Amino acid sequence: MAESSADSNRVVGPTGAGVSGAVEPTGASAGGDESPYLLHARIDIAAVLRDLVRSRGLASVHFGGVQDTLLTPLLRIDPAAGEIVFDCSGSERLNQVLMRASKLMFVSSHDKVKIRFTTGPARVVQHEGRKAFAVRMPDSMLRLQRREFYRALAPVARPVRCVIPVNPDSGPRNIETRLHDISQGGVAVVAQPGDLPAEIGALYDNCRIVLPDAGNVVVNLRTANMLTMTLLNGKQMLRVGCQFVRPSMSALALIQRYMMRLERDRKSRD
Repeated sequence: MAESSADSNRVVGPTGAGVSGAVEPTGASAGGDESPYLLHARIDIAAVLRDLVRSRGLASVHFGGVQDTLLTPLLRIDPAAGEIVFDCSGSERLNQVLMRASKLMFVSSHDKVKIRFTTGPARVVQHEGRKAFAVRMPDSMLRLQRREFYRALAPVARPVRCVIPVNPDSGPRNIETRLHDISQGGVAVVAQPGDLPAEIGALYDNCRIVLPDAGNVVVNLRTANMLTMTLLNGKQMLRVGCQFVRPSMSALALIQRYMMRLERDRKSRD
């Protein structure tokens, strides 16, 4: 089953541990002309969806305004029936809210390409003996590749630490967070709620990202967005998106090499 979250959002993902497939609802294309990147042919849309199913990719399903989000795997694509089947949430409340929604927006990514599409309401089906949701395939799909916004997901099996110095009223201390994703523009980290001040625009100097087999990168981070995630076990975590502030060329070079290695490792597994 899948999970939920908030920034006022609530996210629930497919496992209680890794949420590394999360994709934010706002994208790199905001404010731009997306028409050149739209797919309309059913055969093209089905091919992209099959790739997502084969790669076990996760999609963020947005509905009910900004209040609720489901992070879920796509389980099956049935072009003949014109349907997409995806996992339900471990939260029955979230499932009921999703079922009442008249429109769902799916956001995902595959092989550096952002994918977004909108469907009508979901219905309950059975998939391999378990409850799941099905929706009609979309009439169009956004498939957008812009290299400068590419983010590499940190491997769940080998967590990457990001140590953030904070200065609360009780005195300075270092907060150890887990890297969610990394790009040339910034990182997203996962922390315990309350560890980092819930303030957009907060600046953290001299943060240390411990890259496996690559070394330490010291950067200044500014918070850009926050998302509270409720795991299946009921535990809440905070995902914080941060921008690099005046990063050094040596730091960016080390990050680039690490991202390239992640990409090579991913391709070797495909």
